[in-house]
Amino acid sequence: MEFFLPLNYPYSFEKTIKRLRTFEKSSFAAAGERLSRTIHGKRGPLLCTIGPVKGEKALHVKIEGSLAEGEQETLKQTLSRMFSTAVDLTPFYEQMGRDPVLAPVIAAREGMHFVLEPSLYECLIKTIIGQQLNVSFAATLIRRFQERAGGKVSFHGREWPLFPTAEQAARLEYEDLQALQFNRRKAEYVIDLSRLVANGELDLDSLWELNDEEVLRMLLPIRGIGRWTVECVLLFGLGRPDLLPAADIGLRNALKRVYRLDHQPSEAEVRKLGEEWAPYRSYVTFYLWDTLDNMKSG
Repeated sequence: MEFFLPLNYPYSFEKTIKRLRTFEKSSFAAAGERLSRTIHGKRGPLLCTIGPVKGEKALHVKIEGSLAEGEQETLKQTLSRMFSTAVDLTPFYEQMGRDPVLAPVIAAREGMHFVLEPSLYECLIKTIIGQQLNVSFAATLIRRFQERAGGKVSFHGREWPLFPTAEQAARLEYEDLQALQFNRRKAEYVIDLSRLVANGELDLDSLWELNDEEVLRMLLPIRGIGRWTVECVLLFGLGRPDLLPAADIGLRNALKRVYRLDHQPSEAEVRKLGEEWAPYRSYVTFYLWDTLDNMKSG
């Protein structure tokens, strides 16, 4: 199956996927201008390949695998949401263009959109695995978890990793993950959460209907989930536009550099600065994080 996703401009596919090409925790494989990864379809694993269309304001998507009747529309919605193709950032750029400090930071990244995880379960599990770990080791654990619970599938003679379903992960024992170098507590968090989802005790799809505070109230009581974890789900799972993770160290370091402060701003100072960014605080945060990536590479 092949189809096109129209883009709301300004949209830069190159800037949007730049981090995915090198980010160790990325589930995508890059080939030229195109990205590929597996997702779960109604009849089994699917391989999705997406890339720009020369001279057109659209992305070309190719889906390989066994499709159920009527599944095309669902996949269009999923891929559109993942790549934020319907998000119009024009008002954001107009607003931030009036900010003397942030305007050049934002303008240099015009067209850069969030790329979301295909499911809230995958986003939540990856975030829990990454808690208090460096990116490299977190990526290693995610890969091991995928291979142990989700396995691999073959397309074009190549094996592709497949992120497990909650049902697959729920069948594991804590010791299975400890054997992969998960500590006991994190193994419990991952498997217990998977069992909640698999048993129907936690309906992650219901989060789409809740506001940010309601999502926090629903997820925070679950063992292993703190505010940082929920904020990551709000950003990279639900794509909420006005979230400010004021305690995030990366954001505070970026603000210190961009505003040329002689100290790392406190959480309260970040919230004060962020008042001027509403209703696009997620995007300002995202663009500021990108300045840190540039600083590392430069």
